[in-house]
Amino acid sequence: MDNHAFVLEYPHLIALLHKTFIRALAQPSVEEIERIEQLPESDPAVVEFDNKVWADRVVFYLGRIAADDFSAILLLASNGYGFGALKILRGMYERVVTAAFISKNPAEVRHFFNDSAIKRQGIWKRSLEWMPELRERYPAEQIAKLEQSYRQALGKRAETICKKCGHPKTQEAWTPRDLETMAKQTDANLGCLYASCYLEPTCHVHATSFGIERRLNGHNYRDSSEAEAKQAVHLSHNLVLRVLWLQDAYFRLGLEGEIEARAKAFIGMYGQGAGAPR
Repeated sequence: MDNHAFVLEYPHLIALLHKTFIRALAQPSVEEIERIEQLPESDPAVVEFDNKVWADRVVFYLGRIAADDFSAILLLASNGYGFGALKILRGMYERVVTAAFISKNPAEVRHFFNDSAIKRQGIWKRSLEWMPELRERYPAEQIAKLEQSYRQALGKRAETICKKCGHPKTQEAWTPRDLETMAKQTDANLGCLYASCYLEPTCHVHATSFGIERRLNGHNYRDSSEAEAKQAVHLSHNLVLRVLWLQDAYFRLGLEGEIEARAKAFIGMYGQGAGAPR
């Protein structure tokens, strides 16, 4: 990668990200809301309406956070912290895949939001184990509501039967699909990035022997990781362009020509074999 070329491209890329995300999300019309309010919650039209409204928000905000991830990666990489940049890359990739998946499967957004109550309860439960006095700081009604939301959310989690013991087994994540499957089902090109954007960075996020090996140069610890910094910039640049394509296609922003120009600049910097982000 030519660092000078990236520095010249960066202002154009940031301007396009601002145009994509510094805007108000379109709201349903008053007439549409009034029509939906006249129907029972179980009506297919109501379910479809709710799915679309919440999917819009998830696709938008996951993309917005991914854009922030891109800035964080550039900050770390520009200071030689390549391994730190790769750690951020992992989360960025997960957000891009999840946004793309929900954009094509809006009904899945219910499971995505359902997971929030389960996460909150998990944090609350572990906090109480070490600080029981926390229970005295919050109204009993608030705690009861938290626990009720947790039970309701857990009841909606998909269950499978354990092949060994024959008992029901509740899934741990918000979806029974693993991230690689979601990527492949959404975009084959995202699937191709799974190893470099998720598997390898995961080894640096967690305590792994592979992560130690990559940190060492012989017996010397590498404080600076320029090669990994360049790798993280290249891959995150690819992902942020995919974020732009997704936002443009999903929300019909009319930015295709501008994104295409940025994609051509990407190929000019990294070459045809660098995985054109389309």
